[in-house]
Amino acid sequence: MDNETGKFSGLKFLKEKEAKRSDFIVAIIVNIIFFYIVNNLLNWHISFITPSFQDVLWIINLSIEANILANLIFLFYNPGWFRSSVQIILNIIGFYVAYLLYTVFPFTFSNINYTYGLQILLIIAMIGIVIATVVEILKLTLGRRID
Repeated sequence: MDNETGKFSGLKFLKEKEAKRSDFIVAIIVNIIFFYIVNNLLNWHISFITPSFQDVLWIINLSIEANILANLIFLFYNPGWFRSSVQIILNIIGFYVAYLLYTVFPFTFSNINYTYGLQILLIIAMIGIVIATVVEILKLTLGRRID
C-alpha cells in the first residue's frame, strides 16, 4: 500500500479494463451458437459423446443462459464492481460445469490417452476458475483502492 495515497499500487493487475459494448454483443452471439451446438450433440450421434451427456446438459445450459443474461445486462449497466460480482457467480457455475463433466465424464475415446488428457484439462480448468474467482474477489474488495 502506498503510504501517501492509501492505494495498492503493487496490484495493477486488478485494475479494470474498459468494457466495450461490442465485447458483450460478441459474447452473446458466441453463447447462442454454443447453446445450439451443445443441445444438438446427442442428435448428431458423435461417436465419443455418450448418452450420459444428457446428465450434464442442464448445467451447461444454465451456464450458457447465465452468461447470455449477464452480457445482456452488461450492455446497459456495467460498473466494475457489478461485473466482478456477476463474474464470481458465473465462475461458480462454470466450476460446477467442469466438476460435473469430470465426475460424469460423458465421453468415450478409443485412445485412453485422450481420456486422461481431457480429465487433466478439466482439472486444470477447475484450478483456473478458482484462481479467476480469487482475482475477481480481490478486484471487488480492493479494486476501488487501486490506481
